[in-house]
Amino acid sequence: MAGPQRIPRGRQSGTQVAIWSIGYLSINVGNKHTSINDTLDDDRTPLPTVARQITRTVAMFWSPRAALNSYAELQQAIEDGSDETLRAVAESTEKANYEVCDALKHLQPDLFKLLAAKDNHFARNVRRQLGDGQSGAKAEDNNKVKNGITHWRAWTPSLVNQPKSNRGLEHPECARLISPITVNWDDDEAKRQFMEASNPPLLSSHWPRVLYANETGGPKQPSKGLFEGQLLVDTAKAIIHSPSSVLPLTSVRPSAVRRGRKGVGHKYQMKAVTPAFLAYVAVILRFALSSEETFSDDGGTFNYIEFYNQLRQYLEAPKYQNSVKPLLAWWNRKLFPNSIQAHNDISNIDGPLGMLSLLDAEAEVAIGDGSNDENMDQD
Repeated sequence: MAGPQRIPRGRQSGTQVAIWSIGYLSINVGNKHTSINDTLDDDRTPLPTVARQITRTVAMFWSPRAALNSYAELQQAIEDGSDETLRAVAESTEKANYEVCDALKHLQPDLFKLLAAKDNHFARNVRRQLGDGQSGAKAEDNNKVKNGITHWRAWTPSLVNQPKSNRGLEHPECARLISPITVNWDDDEAKRQFMEASNPPLLSSHWPRVLYANETGGPKQPSKGLFEGQLLVDTAKAIIHSPSSVLPLTSVRPSAVRRGRKGVGHKYQMKAVTPAFLAYVAVILRFALSSEETFSDDGGTFNYIEFYNQLRQYLEAPKYQNSVKPLLAWWNRKLFPNSIQAHNDISNIDGPLGMLSLLDAEAEVAIGDGSNDENMDQD
């Protein structure tokens, strides 16, 4: 995963801002940082808000303790000029910790200096508040989407005012949406095997068809339409803008729209999506369609941590970028149609194995016939 890049400061509406880039994300962040030294023990502390932003856009399943413990090694590497090497050889978990440190240092510049100067009580409070923010982001978005999704389309049978336990394999539409594309839903026996016998099983490596445009994907060309599902777009809009932005206009009272809270996209001043954010959205949607009453990172019937990591592996691996770069441009136009980033993006989207295995096979075929040579030279 690419490290952060600092882009020159600018001005927006008379307020100095810094534009911070991690991977494909660019966020304009106001330069008026709150001093956590003065507000750590009261309701004004910014740390939970900072942790929410990091959870949504940088790393969904990060550990505050592990991230903070990684800072000393990262800072030493930055000072002696070896940080690129450190990031390159680090395991995925450690890379994520470094990215969280980058984000914390940018969003709250005085944090690490205070941690070095203060006692253990201060450090415990920092970890607690970061943990509260991390869990709060997931709880808020899971609640928002699992309740809102019942109104986003006409479900048969209806999901409105029904217990969540009626979803997943207990509901024909939900079952179809969480099934992998290797299941032929037009085959009654294949459908029965999946719904009644969990065959194939609900594994993190079997990505759900809800991720696909028109909820249909082909095992021989698994990247086509991947991450273009309408419910995925709706979930992202509900998180970034507001749940009412997804509802049909006939379902929303004008007064309700006017009173609606602005989404986190406005708060974070987001101008583009990150691979981490798309993976986060997919996790939130997958949980909303399941029958699980309570979200558990990896202790329920589905391993969401592994699912999230696999999605990011695809979205960030160099060998998939011929598909991913136009995909991210497509998302930017969907979510931020008025931003400069969206207008500058390219737009050439081509409208039971584990999914990464299928994607690997497709990439190897493309490399074998030389179809990607020109594009690879340009990257």
